[in-house]
Amino acid sequence: MIPIQTPPVEAVALDGPAAARLSGLSAKSLERRALEGEPVGRLKVGRRVLFHRATLEAWLAS
Repeated sequence: MIPIQTPPVEAVALDGPAAARLSGLSAKSLERRALEGEPVGRLKVGRRVLFHRATLEAWLAS
């Protein structure tokens, strides 16, 4: 039987530490910028705070 190769899937949303690694900012700085109203893609899902990857990348590119 030939093993099936599946392409890696990129996450749509990132947790604070992953978003911080992607942005080069600390998680606290990224959270502060989100609370100041900058469009960094912050989402609240229950108790979790996530960052929408595409929105964060667009913000970083601007």
